[in-house]
Amino acid sequence: MSDVPPNRNRLKAAFLTAVGLSVVLHLVQPYGRYALYPFSFLATWAHEMGHGLTALCLGGSFKRLVLFSDLGGYATHTAVGFVRGPLVAMGGLLGPAVAGGAVIVCGARSERSARITLGALAVLVALSLVIWVRPFVGFGFLALGGIGVALSAVAFYGNTVLRLFLTQLIGIQLCLGSLGSFDYMFTKDFERDGERLASDTQSIAEHWLLPYWVWGSLIAAASILILVSAFYVAWIRPERKPAAA
Repeated sequence: MSDVPPNRNRLKAAFLTAVGLSVVLHLVQPYGRYALYPFSFLATWAHEMGHGLTALCLGGSFKRLVLFSDLGGYATHTAVGFVRGPLVAMGGLLGPAVAGGAVIVCGARSERSARITLGALAVLVALSLVIWVRPFVGFGFLALGGIGVALSAVAFYGNTVLRLFLTQLIGIQLCLGSLGSFDYMFTKDFERDGERLASDTQSIAEHWLLPYWVWGSLIAAASILILVSAFYVAWIRPERKPAAA
């Protein structure tokens, strides 16, 4: 398969269909929530992977990733302290937006890149299952494994239109997952297993002085900027180039 830009009408149709489906499913509740559950679960995975991979990049260790059926989860790591702790918290909050933006842009570059993007995402899911996701027989491991198998199947056996559509849908849902966590960004603490825990933005505030809602505002703005930039690079800028030529 040649690595040429996809037909712009085909890409635009895939993108607009993904946007339309996302809007409709978010409006049709509770059934839309069930249909979007795999994508929301993937956004939770991206959030926790954001914590863990940021910890690794800062010289800490990423020990364990746990995912729950209620779309909660946590990542165990050793990157703490005045600088590393807040950065790891930010990594989780921005994780879905960064991942979603990358999927949108990479999936729209060419028909071949849509296939590669889905395959690469499946590989990342598989690596996380082997290295970090625990327990092996838990819901999170099995559900994420099923998502990985589905991604691999489309990457290897899906047609071009399906690959283009799925990359755009996954990217949009990951970005929306980041935007959908705005309430969490502006939350000081939350309850897990009967214990009150500091939110990510409150963890940042405890180290870097400014209140949690300020950090929530900054991270929310960064998430929106990533989303808008991805949309521009993926399908607005390519439309403007032919016109300029």
